[in-house]
Formats: sequence, structure tokens, C-alpha cells
Amino acid sequence: MTMTPSKYLVAIFGGAVSGSEAANQLAMRGIPSVVFDQNALPYGKIEDGLPKWHVKLRDKEEQRINEKLSHPLVTFVPMTKLGEDITFEQLKGMGFSAILLAIGAWKDRPLGLKDVDNYIGKGLIYQNPFIYWFNHKHEPGFDKEAYKIVDGIGIIGGGLASLDVAKVIMFDLVEKALKERGHQVDLFALDRSIARVLDDKGLTLEELGIEGCTLFYRRRIKDMPLYPGNPTTPEEIAKAEAVREKNPQ
Repeated sequence: MTMTPSKYLVAIFGGAVSGSEAANQLAMRGIPSVVFDQNALPYGKIEDGLPKWHVKLRDKEEQRINEKLSHPLVTFVPMTKLGEDITFEQLKGMGFSAILLAIGAWKDRPLGLKDVDNYIGKGLIYQNPFIYWFNHKHEPGFDKEAYKIVDGIGIIGGGLASLDVAKVIMFDLVEKALKERGHQVDLFALDRSIARVLDDKGLTLEELGIEGCTLFYRRRIKDMPLYPGNPTTPEEIAKAEAVREKNPQ
């Protein structure tokens, strides 16, 4: 099939999941696009928003993005921030017929409580910098003590990001407690099942003196956004609620 040249040209800001998919959808319709990203690589939160045990998922998603951005009708421009490296006025003069913002969730949503950010670094931690620290704290020269993981932490939120934070905390607490007893444990074994690891050692969280963390969520467990898609039928809703009840446990 021969495509006729498109009269459209779209600027997309953000090259990760939504931006690359937008570029892909446009390319399938013969419409060229230029994808701008503030980073050298277009992977967004996939790169540093996923805890390091998600190796296979990260590789899979990054490969999908690479394939979409490699289309001949897609041009990728790294290290370009909208409003700093390029302005809307400049974009208007470049011949773009549309501008799409696909900048994702690279910044944490504020809590919306008065003066709450005064407590950042004084007990209040946001998810993005915390997971970034967790992924890199093993590297030479990285501040391993930037965040202190202690028992009894409260986590606000009930989505997948909150569960990842809970897992980081529990993995760290269990790993340290087992090490004090002379047991070495693999991170990926903990990810498969903390309970199984403890059963193999003949131990419990109570015996290790671990209280654990607490998720504070504004709705019911059944309402937690842990199920993909938007279930509509009674059967789909029942299945989604079962997944939501099982995952936090």
C-alpha cells in the first residue's frame, strides 16, 4: 500500500508509554510526528519509576517503546523541555498542526494538605524520589542513607505505586532482620513470596519483630485501582474486586 504524503505534522511531548503509542497511532495513519522528551531516553517512569525487581517488565515495555519510536514517520528529539528548551511560540513557527502533551506521571501528585510539604525530609517522602533512591542506592557514590526505612511506616494511596512502596519497605525490613540472624536472602525470592521465604526459615514476621507498614486508602479494598481496564459486566466487576482484595494481602 502506498501512502500519500500527510498534510499534518504533530508535536508530541513525552516519549514513554502514552507518547510512543500516540506516535504509533499517527504513523499507522500516515501522519508524521516529532516526539520530544526531557530525558536522553524516552522511557519515563518505566526507567526509574518501577522498582528494580521488575526487570522483565521494564525490558518488555522499553522494547515496545523502541519499536514504536523507530517508525520512519517518527522523529525522536531528546533532552528538550517544553517551556525551557523550546517554547509554544517557537513551536507555532515550526509548522506543527497539533501539539500533544503526553508527559505522564513523572511528578508526584501533591497531597493537597496545607503546609504538608514543609515535612518533606522530616518524615514525609514522595514515591518518585523514594523508588529512584531504591533503584540506585547500591551504586558507588550514591547516598545509601538518603532515606531511612523503619518499621511502622504509613503509606497514603491504594494503587500499584503504593503497593510497590509497601513491597520495598517490607523487603528491606525482612532482608535486614534475616541478615541479623545469619540468613542471606535474594530480592527476587522475596518478590515471589515473603511468606514462603519465612516458612523456609521457620520464622514469622512476629518472631522477627516486624510490625510492617499500613496502607491508608480513601475507598474500600474492592475499589483499589489494581485491575487493568474498566470492568463493566457483573462477571468482570466480580473478578476485578477479587483481584483487588487479594493483591494487598
